[in-house]
Amino acid sequence: MTSLTVDQNGLVPPGLCPNCHLHTGFSVRDSGLSTYIWPHPQTEHPSVEHQLKYGMRTWLRQIPAICGHCRKTVVLHQLIRFHEDGKTGDVLRVIQVWPERQPRELHTSVPNAVRDLFAEGARAEAAEAYRAAGAMYRAAVEVLCKDLGAEGSNLASKINDLVNWGVTHEIVEDLHEARFLGNWSLHDGLEFSAEEVADVAGLIAEAVHILYVQPEERRAMRDARKARRDAFAAGNP
Repeated sequence: MTSLTVDQNGLVPPGLCPNCHLHTGFSVRDSGLSTYIWPHPQTEHPSVEHQLKYGMRTWLRQIPAICGHCRKTVVLHQLIRFHEDGKTGDVLRVIQVWPERQPRELHTSVPNAVRDLFAEGARAEAAEAYRAAGAMYRAAVEVLCKDLGAEGSNLASKINDLVNWGVTHEIVEDLHEARFLGNWSLHDGLEFSAEEVADVAGLIAEAVHILYVQPEERRAMRDARKARRDAFAAGNP
């Protein structure tokens, strides 16, 4: 799932392209492609007179960002509330219109219980329900600890116990970040930003890739080499 954004100048910082799935830069051509589409369509910046005419300080701008790798566009909508000077404003929201944001998924080698909770968190994240996403990502980490055999009286101690099961300190720190996100979202009502939630989801995905996906890939390669050796031996008695 991508979380592309648009800055105050209408430029799109580097990110993951939802077309080619590569991390790359984006360009926005100044040729009328970027246009305000609500409350009135126009290519130029809405003047103070226009803002007053339509009785709106909040305007919606459509921005087709061009991927630096595949050259396909990502259509973004940027909701801006202009200040009284009519020139500056605050970005209230950025919506990826097309391709649609797709919820994250974990590899099939990850236990189903972990995958299901993570997928529910991803759906909440895609719907911009970030506190709910934080809660589900935390729950996924708790089930992950159980699957790995970690012991402890609470989630913090279970995560710390993972080092006794061969998990690196770096992964342990990353899983604590997911715990913090869930705890502060649930118990304190703190609203984290889209980027902060996305970062934690990425940390979990990286952790399970190391813990589950890589060992499965290595087993598959060992099996493939053995099958090749066995087939060769059978054909060359």
